Amino acid sequence: MRLTGPRRWAWRRATFAFLATLAALFVFGGVFAAGYARLHDGRVLPGVEVGGVSVAGLDRRAAEAELRRVLPDLRTGSLTVRIAGRDAVIRYSDIGRDYDMRRMLDDALLIGRLGDPIADIQQQLRTFVNGLSVRTSVTWDAQRLSTRVIAIARAAEAAAVDASISRPAGLYVANPSADGRAVDETAAVALAAAAIDNLSSADVTIEIPSETIRPAISSAQAQAAADRANRVAAEPLFVTANGTTQTIAAATINAWERLEATPGGDWTVVVEPGPIGQFIELLAAQLDVAPTNASFTLARGTPAVVVGTVGRRIERDGAVSTILAALEQRANGTSIAGVDLPVVSVLPEFTTAEAQKMISRIELLSSWTTLYTPSPLNGFGVNITRPTELIDGTVIEPGAQFDFVDVAGPITEENGYTDGAAIVNGNTKLDGVLGGGLCSTSTTVFNAALRAGFQIDERRAHFYYIDRYPVGLDATIWISGSRVTTVAFTNDSEYPVLVRGIATERKVTFEIWGVPDDRQVSFSEPQVWDQSESWTEIEYTDDLPPGETERVEFAFDGFKSLVTRTVTAADGRLLHQDTFRSSYNRVIGLVLLGRNPDDPPAGTRIRQDELPHP
Repeated sequence: MRLTGPRRWAWRRATFAFLATLAALFVFGGVFAAGYARLHDGRVLPGVEVGGVSVAGLDRRAAEAELRRVLPDLRTGSLTVRIAGRDAVIRYSDIGRDYDMRRMLDDALLIGRLGDPIADIQQQLRTFVNGLSVRTSVTWDAQRLSTRVIAIARAAEAAAVDASISRPAGLYVANPSADGRAVDETAAVALAAAAIDNLSSADVTIEIPSETIRPAISSAQAQAAADRANRVAAEPLFVTANGTTQTIAAATINAWERLEATPGGDWTVVVEPGPIGQFIELLAAQLDVAPTNASFTLARGTPAVVVGTVGRRIERDGAVSTILAALEQRANGTSIAGVDLPVVSVLPEFTTAEAQKMISRIELLSSWTTLYTPSPLNGFGVNITRPTELIDGTVIEPGAQFDFVDVAGPITEENGYTDGAAIVNGNTKLDGVLGGGLCSTSTTVFNAALRAGFQIDERRAHFYYIDRYPVGLDATIWISGSRVTTVAFTNDSEYPVLVRGIATERKVTFEIWGVPDDRQVSFSEPQVWDQSESWTEIEYTDDLPPGETERVEFAFDGFKSLVTRTVTAADGRLLHQDTFRSSYNRVIGLVLLGRNPDDPPAGTRIRQDELPHP
C-alpha cells in the first residue's frame, strides 16, 4: 500500500521519533556504562567473583590478596612420579605451580569494560543483578616440569645386561643377566602435566608405564655353557696305550679348553688339539716301542741272523681325536673316566725274513789292523780295547750313518775309559787326558770303512804324523765342550752291514761284514810335499837328578800329503772319489836332562845330535 498526504508525513515523524529515542538511549547507555566503569576505575565491578570468591570493588592487589586468603594454596603439596615401583617426588613449589593470577584478575577487571557500549551495559546490568564468576586457572613452569620428569624417567631406565661368563681360578662362572627398562618420556611428561592441571593442592601420585627390555643372552644360557665347560675338566682322564695307563690331570684338561662365543648369543666349548698333540708326543716317547731291524752277527766266525722285532706306536691323529671325542662327550653330560688310545704295529725296515734270505751271501767286505804298544800313552791299552768292545757288533742299516763318538761314547770313566796321552794345542800331553790313545781305534775303523767303499762323512788328520798309521789316512777324535771331532761314514749300500771289533794285547782290528755289491775300491799312492825335518833338543834342568832324563815331547817330521780314493760300482759307475788332504806339523822333540855341576846353566837347549859324548 502506498501512503500519501498527511498519513505519509505522520509515519515519517513516528520513525524519526523512534530513531531519535534509540539514539538517545544508545548515547545514554554509553554514557552510563562509561560512567559506571569510571565510578569503579581500577577496581572490579560489583557482583564479580573469581572461583566463588567475591572480589567486587577490589583493586588488583587487594583482589589477589583476597583470593590467596580464601583459595587453597596450589604451591603446597607435591607430585609423586612412580615408575616400576620406584617413587620420585616433585614439589609443586619447585615447578612454580600456582593460580594464573594475572589471567584471572585480567578477566575479572575486564568484565563490563569490553569497549562495546551495548555489550558493556548488558554485562554490567547482568553482573549487577545476577553476579558473574570468573573461571579460575592453574599454571606452572612447563620446562621445569618436563626436565624433572625426564630426569626421573631416565633414572628409571636401564640397558639390558647380557649374561656373561668369567673364569676365576680356572672355574667357569656364569654372571647373571639383567632386564632393561625403557620409558616413553613424552608420554610421561604429558601424564605429569595432566595430573597437576587442576585446582587441588593435595598430593597426587601418577604411575608412568615402562617397557621391560629382555637381554639378548639369558642367565640360563650362560649357566648351561659354564656347566658344559666345567664338566670337561671336572676330573682327570685316564688314557691307556701299550698296556700302560697314564693320567691327564684335570688342571691340564682345564688349560686345554676355552669357551668361545657364537653369533647366536651362546657359547661353544673349544678344546685345542695342539696341546693334546704335544701330550701325545710326550706320552709316545715313553710308551712307543720301536721296532728292531733284523741284523747279523758272527757266531764262531760264521754269519748268523739276529731276529728283528715288531714295534708298536701310538697313532698320533687317532689318539688326539679319541681324547677330543671323550672331552666332547663330557661337555654333553656323559661321564667318561678313561679312553684307550689307538696303537698300531710298526714293522722293522729290515725284517728277519729278509735277513734270512741273504744270510748265505754275507761275507767279509773289508778289514784293517793297527798295531800298538800298551803304555801310559793309551791307558795301557784300555782306551783302545774299550771303544773296540763298544763298537763290536754294531749294525749299520742301509742309508744310516756310523758316528764314532755316538757309538763309542761317552768318553767317561763310568763308560770304562781311563787317562792317556793326547795332542793338546799342538803339543803332546803325555798323561791326564781321559780317553787318550783311542785314536788307534778311530783310525782303524776309518780305514776299514774306506776299503769297504762307503761314503765318508767326516775325518780329520792328527796335528802331527804318527808312523803307525798309513800316510794321509789317519783319523783323530777330539771332544772339547760343544766342539766334537769324530769319524763318520754312511752305509750307502742296499744291505745292512755288521762291524766287528777285535782287540788283542798289541793290535786292534775292525772287520766289516755284509752282502757284497761288487763295488771296487782303489787308492792313489800318497803324494808328499813341503817336508820339514824334525830333531830333538836337550834342555838342562835342575829339577832332575844329574844325568837323569825325562822326555817331554817326541820329534815328528812335518809334511803335507794327498791320497785319492776311487770307488766304482759293478757296472763301472763312479760312486765316490775322495781326496784326503793332510797337513802334518813339524814337532821338535824335547828331553829334559839333569845337570851336572859343570853342565851349561839350567834352561840351556842344544840339539841332541850335538850333545857332547863322554
